[in-house]
Formats: sequence, C-alpha cells, structure tokens
Amino acid sequence: MVLEDLHKESVQLAQTEKVRAAQAILKAEIVKIRSGDDWQRYLAFAAELHSYTPNNAQLIIAQHAMAYQQGRVPDPNPGFVAGFHTWKALGRQVERGQKGYAILAPIRYSRRVASSPDGQVRVLRHDELPGPSEHETMAMTLGGFKIEHVFSQFQTSGDPLPEVASPKLLNGMAPVGLGEAIMHLAIERGYAVETVGSAVELGGANGMTDVTAHTIRIRDDMDDAAMVKTMIHEVAHVLLHTEGLGAALERSRQEVEAESTAFIVAAAHGMASDDYSFPCIAAWAGADPVKAIAQTQARVSSAARLILEASPAPKTPGGRVPGVEEAIERKSNERAVGAPQNERFVASYGVDREYLANS
Repeated sequence: MVLEDLHKESVQLAQTEKVRAAQAILKAEIVKIRSGDDWQRYLAFAAELHSYTPNNAQLIIAQHAMAYQQGRVPDPNPGFVAGFHTWKALGRQVERGQKGYAILAPIRYSRRVASSPDGQVRVLRHDELPGPSEHETMAMTLGGFKIEHVFSQFQTSGDPLPEVASPKLLNGMAPVGLGEAIMHLAIERGYAVETVGSAVELGGANGMTDVTAHTIRIRDDMDDAAMVKTMIHEVAHVLLHTEGLGAALERSRQEVEAESTAFIVAAAHGMASDDYSFPCIAAWAGADPVKAIAQTQARVSSAARLILEASPAPKTPGGRVPGVEEAIERKSNERAVGAPQNERFVASYGVDREYLANS
C-alpha cells in the first residue's frame, strides 16, 4: 500500500511539472507578443486552430514552430491536429521519432450539490442529505489540468488526408448566410440592427453599437464583405462589452477585442484580412500585459467560437480532421465489442472529443 501511494504521488508530481512546463511555454509566447503585427500573427494562427482553446492553440503553435525550426516537420503551419489513437483510427501512423505537442487537458470530477428555491447552491458532504426544500443534483467541477499530447498531420503518414475545399469568395462578397447568422445573434440579445447612408451619420465610423438604445447601426454604402465584417465587430461588442467585466474595460481594449473577434471569424470563413490592423500591445494591455493578453485571448476565442458555431457558411475546420467524429465512434464501438478499453486509449480519444470539439 505504501509503494502504491508513493507511485501515485510520483505520478502526480511528474504531471504537475509537465503542466508547469506547458504554462511556462504559454507565458514565454505571450511575452513575445509586443506589436500589433505580432498580435495579428497570433490571431491568424488562432483562426486556423479555432476548434482549440486559446491556451492549447498557442501551445501547438509554439511547439510546431520549434519542430519546424529543427527540421522535424516540412511546413510551418500545423494543419490538422489529432491524438495518437485518432490518427490511427483515420488510417495514419505517427512517424517514429516524432514528439507529441503537449496540451492542457482539464481534470473534471462530479460533486453532489443541493439547490434551494432561491437559487443558492452548496456542495454536499459525503454523508450529507439535502434539506427539505432543496433539490440534489450532480455538478461537474474543474479539479485542475493534466498534460495530453496531439500530433500535427505532418508528423504522420498513411492513408490520404481528406480533401478540404477552402471557402471561395468573390471580391467584395461575404459568405452566404454569415450576415444573417450574425444579425440573428444580435436580435436574440435584444438589439435592433439598422443601416445608415454613410459614415457621416456615425461620426466617421463604419458601425456603432448603442448599449442604452439596444441598437447596432451599420453604414450601407460599403460592399457586402465590409458590411459583414463591421457587423461581426459590432456584435462582438454586444457579446463581450455590455455587462460585467467587459463593460468596465477601457475603450481601447474593447476595440481590440471586437476587431480581433472579427478577424478570426472572417479568416475562418476565407475572407480577406489585409484591411485589418491592430495597435501595439502597450496601447491597450495596461500595466500587466501578460495577464491582459491571456484574458483577451480567452474572451476573443469565446466570442469567435459562438459566431462560428452560429454560421452556416463554409469555413475552415479549425485544426480538426474532417471525419474524426465518425472514426472515433467506429473505433470506440469496435473496442466495446472486443477487449476492455485501455485507459490510455480512452484518454487519447478524449483529447479529440473534448479538446478539439468542445473545449
């Protein structure tokens, strides 16, 4: 029993050190972001890996860049990314000598909680029962992080990768359905969308959100693509800056968050990005730029993902291999019929199910 406890403690310590190492990589990457161009390069990678959380996208970017510099991969872009067993399910093998990219995987566990009619929630002890007016439920709780590993398509070989058609757009046109989806998000949140004849009516701006009047106004003398990009920017304000922490942010940071959200959504839909520009970090990140950048990455990712999920228009797969869900389901069913599932096997599929699709 003592040896077993020592082994568990050793494993936990090793995992803790791996998490710290990953967090050190993240901090080092954030410190490198200084100029507006640095931020825009980060956003371009984030758009290509939009199925991942900001932290995991940045970890993949950093580790793939190192692999490219060392000559272990032939392309500076990681392309599709998946866990070891998922690549195997897709008919591809990780090549000998390739190292997986560490990502942060949440450790979640369920807890018994009691909810009262007035909305109060409390955790129940092991032997405790809910009160007469309380309702018992199970709630998932984040218990920390562990390290899992994923691999770029350029670290694998085997069956051909699926063909993915890049979104094709005519000059000046937005993807069909994107504008309507964004407008619906605004209306769902109680905002009316109006158009005006020119920027003169908006004080020189392309769009304007009035939180008090619950209106979004867009100039209609722009081409379709410019109008939709402006609409994404204004809806990002609605999603991020109408209440709570977001409403209290300085205007400069609010503008960076809204424009960053628009950049990711536009890039993921194949829209041109040469009309975007961002101020240097010092202009909006304040006295603690590492903290501000990390918070902004998370907030921008959340808003962009919400819009991307609402859009019916063709978009980039965000790092996820097309057909991955079907492959995972097929292999999981095969394992269920055969031998008991190996814990490592399950964990590897969990990377793709949770950290690509839902993280």
